[in-house]
Amino acid sequence: MLGVLLGSLFPLLFLSVPIAVCLSLCTVVTFWTFFPSTPVDMMLAQSIVASIDSFALMAIPYFMLVGALMESTGLAEKLINVAKYITGDTYGGLAGAGVVACMFFAAISGSGPATAAAIGAIMIPALLKQGYSREYSGAMIAGASIIGPVIPPSILMIMYGVAVGVSVSTMFLAGFFPGLFMGLALILYNYFYSRKRGYRGVKRSELGGDPVKVFIEAIPAMLMPVIVLGGIYTGIFTPTESSVIGVVYSLLVGRFVYHKLNWSNYKKALVDAAITTATIMLLQGGAQTFGRLLTMGKIPQQIIEMMHTVTSNPVIIMLIVNFAFLIAGMFIDGNSIVILFAPLFTPLVVSAGYNIIHFGIIMVINCSIGMLTPPLGGNLFIGQRIAGCSFEGILKEEIPILLVHILVLVLLILFPDITLFLPRAFGLIK
Repeated sequence: MLGVLLGSLFPLLFLSVPIAVCLSLCTVVTFWTFFPSTPVDMMLAQSIVASIDSFALMAIPYFMLVGALMESTGLAEKLINVAKYITGDTYGGLAGAGVVACMFFAAISGSGPATAAAIGAIMIPALLKQGYSREYSGAMIAGASIIGPVIPPSILMIMYGVAVGVSVSTMFLAGFFPGLFMGLALILYNYFYSRKRGYRGVKRSELGGDPVKVFIEAIPAMLMPVIVLGGIYTGIFTPTESSVIGVVYSLLVGRFVYHKLNWSNYKKALVDAAITTATIMLLQGGAQTFGRLLTMGKIPQQIIEMMHTVTSNPVIIMLIVNFAFLIAGMFIDGNSIVILFAPLFTPLVVSAGYNIIHFGIIMVINCSIGMLTPPLGGNLFIGQRIAGCSFEGILKEEIPILLVHILVLVLLILFPDITLFLPRAFGLIK
């Protein structure tokens, strides 16, 4: 069964057929081959409907809408102004402000591409004006934007939680410190790089306006993650309910506080969120049937047995799995990687002694890194487009940033307590 399944899947992938269509077609071929009496059309339709009929998945369209509204209603700009005052005119201060702004935005939108587009559109022109090179400006914002899916809330964490049946709230808690470390590591790299190149931030006196006023104006924007995440962790509402709260809050602040929400940008935000959500839901439908086939064929158990014949060292097993994720990230988007590989590899790493929540965060970080690696590299291309530089130029500047993220990933693999500290502190895991 595995041969037919993969033999029909990979040719479709190499032909650039959309992932959702690939998954559906290869499952149809496999069912026709091994279960000819099964009504495939009925089974596929039922799987698609059943897979998206999930309360947890309802959070995805709302968090996508939150990110779009943040970009169009001025909330993102207020966060950037605060970040500029925090970093000041230190070496790499303005690029550091971009990293901080990406971390702020990540705590609201949960999406890497949304973070790259929203923060990049404002920060990259400012970096160019300050004398930063086009290549480095695009690379730094692209590199910082992949923190979006790691700092909660996170679309990828929701997908993982649904795929393997773990608590989304626990995943959110586990992602906080890893996302913070990714941001701090990037700020540290930026400081030494900028000191070598002579890149500086903007003096606070040149930013214009009273700093107290800037911070006060940004309070409504900074309250967004406090309300959304605080409500989840205190048990007031679920992650799905928090996404709705986030949308309502964005609408109220954008319309009545910052007065930038109008019908035009509201309609654009709705369309953008709807298109992304529809893509994810179709993918989830095809993946549900694909996962059913994996279970019927006992493929996860076969992979565990095969891997244990090669090595029983849990560190080596984890490194092999991570290498597979990094390669997959070059060709497949993060949502597809989670849906395809989470049910496949989770039993393997759990049998090797790793915590299922810790593995989920490792998987999310791998998927995020994939947003920087060509030929897919969505965030990298967003940074290149906004910066207006050559692909070769931005890739050269992105490689050290990529290595910084991989170093953080290795540290998290070696020291899982960094990831599991908060879930244990809240009594969610042992």
